[in-house]
This record gives sequence, C-alpha cells and structure tokens, in this order.
Amino acid sequence: MATIGDQLQTYRTALAEAQARGDVAIARKIEQQIKDLEDFQQRHPDEAVAPSPLEVFCDLNPSDINCLVYDD
Repeated sequence: MATIGDQLQTYRTALAEAQARGDVAIARKIEQQIKDLEDFQQRHPDEAVAPSPLEVFCDLNPSDINCLVYDD
C-alpha cells in the first residue's frame, strides 16, 4: 500500500506532466487532489496509508449523499 507521501509525489509528477502538455483542466483537477490530500494529512497526522479519493472526499464532505452511512 502506498503512503500519503508516495501518493502526493505521484500527483505532483502527474501535475508536471499535465502542465508540460498544456492540459489546463487536468492540471487543475490534480492540483485540487493535492490540496485535498494535504488537508486530509493535516487532519489525520497519524494516518500513514494513502486513502482512496472517496475517503478523502467523504472526509471533506461527510454529509454528502455518497458518504452517508445508514444503520439498518
């Protein structure tokens, strides 16, 4: 499993490649993913394993319909 640091490095590499190609939309999306993951890392300093994009999203948006958990 990848660490948060590894995932950030992967995102930064992808960002540099997107910027080199001039793909502004992809670069913006990757910049947002980097920001969100860095925010996640600040809120969970003891977390070592990189979370999935859905985990990061739900951490930022716990009341979103896609993140709600129901007990039956």
